[in-house]
Amino acid sequence: MRKDWFDIKGLIVIVLLLCNAMTVCAQGHSLEIKGGVIATSTRNTGCKSKTVGDYKLGITAGGSFSWNFMDESLRAVAECYYALQGERYTMDDNKTEVNTDLSYFKLAPNIRYYAPYVPVYCGMGFYTGFATIRHVYSGDKPRQARAPEPKPYYKGADFGSRMALGISFDISEIQCVAELAYEYGFANISNRKERKIRNQSLCFSLGVCFPVTGKHYRHF
Repeated sequence: MRKDWFDIKGLIVIVLLLCNAMTVCAQGHSLEIKGGVIATSTRNTGCKSKTVGDYKLGITAGGSFSWNFMDESLRAVAECYYALQGERYTMDDNKTEVNTDLSYFKLAPNIRYYAPYVPVYCGMGFYTGFATIRHVYSGDKPRQARAPEPKPYYKGADFGSRMALGISFDISEIQCVAELAYEYGFANISNRKERKIRNQSLCFSLGVCFPVTGKHYRHF
């Protein structure tokens, strides 16, 4: 079996333990399950000619626990999600095409503010990502690794800030949520001394929200 699978299983166990602890300790909290698309790019010093169109589409899926913090307008949120992202661009020589796959499991604690009387919220916090797949392509073909490859092209960990804007709405008796989030990476994920690479992404997701225990504030 692939080594990545063992990494994924370990992360899933950690996330489940954290979620179980929050379920026991929190009062009046709710659960969200979301999935959507993510557009990612990087701030890469190895390519100064990158444009807005140099992005890569991927998918994201996960969920979050939230509970009332101070009052019904503020909620503390712990999110966990999977993101398939990467970078795509043409080097400054206008010949070499680079296409990468970066698969992350992310943890994102944040605070949400729910506006009174309207079903809108904004959130701000931080994320920590752990990469399980790091593939580099040249054009459409996998890059041939030199044997022995001393270390992967990308580092396995990332962290940065996360900002989100969401809206809640009801379909029949189901409460749904639509969210637009932007992530700005602080960590240099490059393992090469000659360049620095930092993640950035824009994610749109849809999901459903369930009250779990205790009093559930709708905020509007």
